[in-house]
Amino acid sequence: MNNKHQDGIPDEEMPELKKEDFAMSKPNRFARHVFRLDEDVSAYFKSAKEINEALRLVIRLNEVVSHK
Repeated sequence: MNNKHQDGIPDEEMPELKKEDFAMSKPNRFARHVFRLDEDVSAYFKSAKEINEALRLVIRLNEVVSHK
């Protein structure tokens, strides 16, 4: 991770963003699931909508194809 939280602004000038400030943080209760895509996958898609459409197609194909 870069030692600067914003380009051109050293950590000591942004004490609100120091690592220890996040010790009491809690997960976002409004976010149901968060996934990190590999770079090669994320480079292929332009939006979350496209990713969701592709995953729905995979789900439909999985329901059609027999796995016996």
